[in-house]
Amino acid sequence: MNATSTPRDVDAGLARWVLARTGSQRLARAAEAASAAEGEGHACAVLHAFDAAELDELRRHAWVGDGEAFSPFVLDAAQRRFWLWRNWRHEQRLADALRARCAARGTRPPEATVAAAIDTLFAGSDARRTADQRAAVAAAPGSRLFVLTGGPGTGKTTTVLRMLLMLLQQASACGLPERPSIALAAPTGKAARHLAGAIARGKEELAARLPADSGFATLLAAIPHEQAATLHRLLGYRPQSNGFAYGARQPLPADIVVVDEASMVDLATMRQLVDALAPSAVLILLGDPDQLASVDAGSVLADVVAGAQHAGSPLHGHVVALRETWRAAGPLQGAIAAIRDGHGAWARRADATSGVRLLEAAEARALHARIDAWLDRHASAQARLAGPIDVDAAFAIVREAQVLCALRDGPFGAAGANARIVAALAARHGFDGTHAWHHGRPVVVTRNDYVHGLFNGDLGIALHGDGGLRVWFPASEAGGEWRSFPPSVLVACETAWAITIHRSQGSEYGHVAVVLPPDAQHRLLSRELLYTAVSRARHDVELWATEDALQAALARRVERHGGLRERLAAP
Repeated sequence: MNATSTPRDVDAGLARWVLARTGSQRLARAAEAASAAEGEGHACAVLHAFDAAELDELRRHAWVGDGEAFSPFVLDAAQRRFWLWRNWRHEQRLADALRARCAARGTRPPEATVAAAIDTLFAGSDARRTADQRAAVAAAPGSRLFVLTGGPGTGKTTTVLRMLLMLLQQASACGLPERPSIALAAPTGKAARHLAGAIARGKEELAARLPADSGFATLLAAIPHEQAATLHRLLGYRPQSNGFAYGARQPLPADIVVVDEASMVDLATMRQLVDALAPSAVLILLGDPDQLASVDAGSVLADVVAGAQHAGSPLHGHVVALRETWRAAGPLQGAIAAIRDGHGAWARRADATSGVRLLEAAEARALHARIDAWLDRHASAQARLAGPIDVDAAFAIVREAQVLCALRDGPFGAAGANARIVAALAARHGFDGTHAWHHGRPVVVTRNDYVHGLFNGDLGIALHGDGGLRVWFPASEAGGEWRSFPPSVLVACETAWAITIHRSQGSEYGHVAVVLPPDAQHRLLSRELLYTAVSRARHDVELWATEDALQAALARRVERHGGLRERLAAP
């Protein structure tokens, strides 16, 4: 744990359990450290507080091993790393599976055939600007693992569509069935729906560019877009047994699996996915390694990308990063790049000309003033949402402006910001702000609801209609289809004028306000947090923060402890 962490009951409980059964105070301390580290997203603990004699005592304990055979804990004494067995095993199995996928390349069509297909797929495009995209598509045939990374607006969706077209055209030559089945997935319901919508729009745009006589237009129709699943649903998660239908003993019936927002996938889920893939299946991971990592243990995408950079790694050549930005050039793109690279000097120039404007908010009163000014800026849209409005228009308004908070609770958290916003809007538009449900209320689902097909992170809006107040959710991101429910059946929803930055992953808004805690020492402040928040915006960002907190976020990289990266980097 770091200096600002507080002990969790589960960590202390594990320590007591270990002490009661072994009598070892040192092992109990190490077990508590490993559990606490897991709670903070690490795969293991680094035992800095243990001296050489204590580490030697741990290494000799019957419950501690080197990973060659089962033991409750694993110790790498040379680097002071201490794992719970499950996380050690996840890393080991995942690394072995990814390395095996890279080593077991399928057959490839002749290079002349690949080159001709590339020319057709990128007909009319700038060869220089699409160089990375072309390299990715050319590397796809024969690969059983491919990782495509890039920031917002770099064309990951259009690139993966071309990759899929290449694989469909050359399926037999690549050792795939003549008509491979394709599955689309993402870590959350919101991200899955966003992927489905992006694929649908990408197909429409690509259909207009492809030569009519190329045959690719027909293949384009074979790429699904109506439904993208959460990873848990794809793998057949069974809530009753907390298990999965698909795994090592029952392979997933898909020949090509595309996973978007892979930075959000934790260690255990990624291991379950690769275990469930048939050896001949192709896994394509899409994501941005500079974003926040998963809430649970592991930083799999970042580890894969870093490991592949080593020339001797079997993953070398299986990762392509897209660098060219295809969104309209503007100051915001420069700000996003500066945050990604940690340029502290940029923060001192954060004003309207940079696309990101720093507005000081060191205490709750200042934050409230920022919120009130934000509501003034968007008053016209809010007035439309408060009156009679159809579902399409309501969602367009809500998606145009969003407040994102680093924290969940407290005056600087999403809960505090929502309370202020609701009170202000109630006063402006005359609804009862003390009642949870009202017309125009945006909500976010906070827990998977398998009965109603709603998932953590899904966004809905409460609107009055002929049937009274109902809460509307997109049926998919691919088109204007909607589902609605009475509020009484929705037991896991929160107001969503402000949401946490973690919940915003996989989303995009026109204008964004980012709330950071004023304490520069706060453990949540990081470059990845700031980058994720700012890169949600298409047009501009307001940063409600102190300059000290902003500088601290820019300077602090999230480094998750574990051994996956070095396993993937090794020759």
